[in-house]
Amino acid sequence: MASFIALLGSLLVLVDAIKNPIISGWNPDPSILRVGNEYFIATSSFEYFPGVPIYRSTDLANWELYSHALTTSDHVQLYGVPTGAGVWAPSMSYINGRFYLASMTRWTYDPTARVWPRVYFSSSEDLITWTNPTWCEPWGIDPSLFQDPVTGKTYLNLMAPDNNIDRIWGIYQCEVNLETGDCVGEYISLWNGTLPHNSSARDEGPKMFYKDYYYYLLIAEGGTDDLHRSTIARSTSPQGPWIPAPNNPILFNGAYGYDNLTVQSTGHATFVETPQGEWYAAFLARRKINGTSPLGRETFLMTVTWASGWPTLNDGKPILLSESFGSTPDQKYPPSAFRDTFSDSKLDPHWYQLRIPYTKNYELGNTRRWKQSHTIGNSHQSGIRLFPNVFSLSDRDTPAAIFRKQKSLNMTFSATLLPANGSLGYRQSVGISVYLSEFQHQDIGIRGCVDETGMCVYSTLMMNGTSITNQIHLNSTTIPDNITFTIQAEPLKYTLSFRVGSKPSVWMTEIASSWLTFAPANFFVFEGASFALFASGNGNPWPFDAPAVGFKEVNEVYFNENIPDHDIWT
Repeated sequence: MASFIALLGSLLVLVDAIKNPIISGWNPDPSILRVGNEYFIATSSFEYFPGVPIYRSTDLANWELYSHALTTSDHVQLYGVPTGAGVWAPSMSYINGRFYLASMTRWTYDPTARVWPRVYFSSSEDLITWTNPTWCEPWGIDPSLFQDPVTGKTYLNLMAPDNNIDRIWGIYQCEVNLETGDCVGEYISLWNGTLPHNSSARDEGPKMFYKDYYYYLLIAEGGTDDLHRSTIARSTSPQGPWIPAPNNPILFNGAYGYDNLTVQSTGHATFVETPQGEWYAAFLARRKINGTSPLGRETFLMTVTWASGWPTLNDGKPILLSESFGSTPDQKYPPSAFRDTFSDSKLDPHWYQLRIPYTKNYELGNTRRWKQSHTIGNSHQSGIRLFPNVFSLSDRDTPAAIFRKQKSLNMTFSATLLPANGSLGYRQSVGISVYLSEFQHQDIGIRGCVDETGMCVYSTLMMNGTSITNQIHLNSTTIPDNITFTIQAEPLKYTLSFRVGSKPSVWMTEIASSWLTFAPANFFVFEGASFALFASGNGNPWPFDAPAVGFKEVNEVYFNENIPDHDIWT
């Protein structure tokens, strides 16, 4: 059963107020929304399924995973999408008593086709059951819906190219019909931001809101890396013309040096007002660790103050990890440990699969079939059974694997195998991984020995086309009972180990965490690291007489991170 247990041997550190990141692990492009006394944040999910996680909070400090917006193949199609493609930058709105979520799904980034998808939106009464997408006429990315409180008209704002030849990007808009997705007003160029407007321009993430008789247009600029920032403009009409703020960019930690502060790539912000009239901005940022960011872009929060009709974030100061803010109840850190024995009727919602699963890839331990197939003596072994297929973590498809986002820079991820009556060939493997993409994943597991008889624990380090594999013979012809695999994550490295029963752990290999941060040439990666359970035939069907494989439990333990404000590591 998925549950949270007390972290033994550690003290919970209490802070006086909100501390960043508010949602750790890769959760980029946050869109924040308040309805009544509840706050919701939706983030990008790319090629992971279910898509678009939605988090809930009542105090802005403590967030829980509440639901997902894209839960069926009718909601989203991800077949064969590359790493970094998929669902980008959702935006939430609350219109006429319904939640709306606008987004887009990028199916490819083929340099010849240069295809950008049409945008869409869905709606829900409860954030749990969502309509199928309503497709809009424009193409582009980062769509958002804004209902004018003055006229009641609804506008679709998005990042789009000026045409299909020059492809100079900017912010575009049309009045939209919420029933059909059609533009019912002129499709216009809205604003081109504050940076030079040329082929390198990346004006994105438009968010519009109304305050004190002004319409505000908040956007991101500078791309997704060190130049990322937030800028804002205002107008007396939702269609402009727009006057940029005198203090732009209003959010840009890169102004203090790209290799200076730990918090970088600050941008893609959304504003929210509390019932008490306080304002906050949710935004994405990376925690740079010796120049790279293993957890990818996370969700941060900061105060917003207003003067002369213009906003200032964090009183104009840089965003620092050591500084807390606000007056909400405190957070607890490190978080309580996580344990999953897979005995619930459904998989814990923090687990994901790659792309769209079109075959059955797992079965949980409370089903009758699973209990009958794994009876040990007179007792049943609960857990998760994986149904391996021909695909591995290195293939652009859907392997028999489930994933959890790495949520701390200092933690352990451990998984214990279910008992299995039999042995594996060298092409059959089952294990765990710290995963970034089909090009970068670091695995430890069990398989038939290569060039030997019997069973071996192996480790494979995948580094953008280069791999290093080691194996250790277990002196057994069958899979031993009570094998536990562990990945220890530290800010600068990952260490892979295993343990058989109560014997001491055997540390097999380690790799710099920087290998989990970037894509090979001509590819993109916008996520951070995740942990995975996997089983695979590695190009061959799983043999009909091979044993059933799976895991009886997973444990995560978190420790204090102690990440400095400046990216200085010795």
